Amino acid sequence: MAIGISFAVILGLIILSVPVAICFLCGSLLYVLLTGMSPGGIAPGAFFALDSTTLLAIPLFLIGGMLMEISGIAEKLIDFASALLAKVKGGLAATIPVACMFFGALSGSGTAAVAALGSIMIPRLEKLGWDRRYTAALMAASGPLGFMIPPNMTAILYGVISNTSVAALFLSTIIPGFIWCSLYLIINRILYKKYFKENEDFQKLMNQSVKENVKKSFKESIPAFIMPLIILGGIYGGIFTATEAGAVACVYAIIIGVFIYKVVDYKKFSEMTVKTGKTIGSILIIFPMVNVFTRFLIIEGVPQAVASFLLGITSNQYAILLFINIIFLVSGMFLSSGVITLVLTPLMMPTAVAIGLNPIQMGVMLFTAVGIGTITPPMAMNLFVSSKVSGVKFQDMLKPLWPLLFFGAVPVLLLVTFIPLLSLWLPKIVMGAKAIGL
Repeated sequence: MAIGISFAVILGLIILSVPVAICFLCGSLLYVLLTGMSPGGIAPGAFFALDSTTLLAIPLFLIGGMLMEISGIAEKLIDFASALLAKVKGGLAATIPVACMFFGALSGSGTAAVAALGSIMIPRLEKLGWDRRYTAALMAASGPLGFMIPPNMTAILYGVISNTSVAALFLSTIIPGFIWCSLYLIINRILYKKYFKENEDFQKLMNQSVKENVKKSFKESIPAFIMPLIILGGIYGGIFTATEAGAVACVYAIIIGVFIYKVVDYKKFSEMTVKTGKTIGSILIIFPMVNVFTRFLIIEGVPQAVASFLLGITSNQYAILLFINIIFLVSGMFLSSGVITLVLTPLMMPTAVAIGLNPIQMGVMLFTAVGIGTITPPMAMNLFVSSKVSGVKFQDMLKPLWPLLFFGAVPVLLLVTFIPLLSLWLPKIVMGAKAIGL
């Protein structure tokens, strides 16, 4: 009873737009008050949540990603993707999901990809004859590709909570990410005539040499492509851990921004440091508060109760997988990826164990559902960011968004749910069956 009242209060405060950390703190204090439990365990529980070296990877990767963002690498990646797809029908808009994949390998953030790439690509494509409403919607929909390609900040959180290999989680999203991008390319190829009209600027671009453009843009983008190779190669080659890889990413990004592209100065570096501090600060405040409440959920046996409830409805594994997806999707429409990961991971893990669902596969289901949540109203963070950088009204993006959502994003969620091989094959090949619990 006490945990139910506390959870209802948390949901009510979230609806009232109270900061998430305060919502969970109030819920935890109310639970302590209603049960007569000593409040002395809250502070140690909060501290214990942060006592993890793996969490150090988050600020390190954030700094590395932001350094690559301000170094001008985003524009070089766009130029390379545009050169590759320039002669393909609808190819210029297709550069959006491709560029988001490239940028995701640097920043590890879908929202960062929308903000960094959208401000450059949307005006450029409009000048070449594309409908701004469509490109804004495609940019928002492509944002989740930014964290399907490693490094993935959400995967680090999930790995800490579920005691799962972060390296295996990084590998698990690569194949689903490429499938997701491919579906967008097919949808764009079908829809492009509806949102594109050739103009003089487009004809001038078509008259340029594709070979020369690809060669030039690839040469300028080589430092960006080397970064994920160093990070992933080092992790899977056993040279350093995921946390150490974050530090390597920072050092490499500084070298690229300061000495290669020569665009990062003291002022930009200071601004980036402050921005990173605010981002990681919000995570470090939310993380312990949510962790304390999830401990109370575990004490009350809520995860086991959820598992019993779902298994009581049906013993069919596929039906339960659909229930889990619905929970992930609905949560993703209202809450941020960090909060969802912190709350739902321990809540759903007993159910996953009961039906034989591999924790890595459940992680990929969670990441995909969270990504879909960022483009599904009412929260839809990527839509809000894309609206801001493009100047297109939120509601004007919905019509071109629906085909991308229902024929691109949702099918990927169903694929990773019912075909475990998509998530587990690559980690198994690289790391071995034991490393992923097979």
